[in-house]
Amino acid sequence: MTSHDVLEARLALYRLLATLYRYPLTEEKLAALQSVQAEGESAAAQALRTLQQAVSSSSVERLNIEMTRLLEGPGVTPAVPYASYYLNGKQLMGAAAQAAHRLYLEHGVEPEQGSIPPDHIALEMGFLAVLAERALTDAATLETSQRFLREHLQPWLTLFCAALETNAREPFFVALAEATRQFIAEDVGQLSELSQLYPSGQLIELS
Repeated sequence: MTSHDVLEARLALYRLLATLYRYPLTEEKLAALQSVQAEGESAAAQALRTLQQAVSSSSVERLNIEMTRLLEGPGVTPAVPYASYYLNGKQLMGAAAQAAHRLYLEHGVEPEQGSIPPDHIALEMGFLAVLAERALTDAATLETSQRFLREHLQPWLTLFCAALETNAREPFFVALAEATRQFIAEDVGQLSELSQLYPSGQLIELS
């Protein structure tokens, strides 16, 4: 796999995760999941294949009922999808949300209007997808991705994935938590390698 293949693959996976954490799930979203090529024997590839296999164990309707219980509410949600909950004493719209909002604006990404705080897992994955797309031609974006992962996503992702995995009643969400955890761990390593290949500020030449 070439470095450009790696860049393309991480873009596809960030886009996928951004949609899978966004209610509701649809047949189209699950079809997009099934279309992703999970090649190789890395922990991330194996976790992705497990997630693809889990799709057949339930219906979209059941998955959305479970997604509502786990992530949406009303009432107490077992796997709160906001960084502030884990980093700011279970308070929403805390410093983590404000920091994510500032970084989105700094990089020309207009935060969504509406009821979803900027530190929602789907929006943070969506921002990483934007950066991954830009990284196809601009190596400076790799450093931004590293910083966002290190400072904004990694400090709470393990806690969130553990809550999702522990409380899920559908295999799909157990597998989604594991696939998310493994992909992010792999991407951190990939970004370190890519940053050495393409020093900050260098344009990436597509082959």
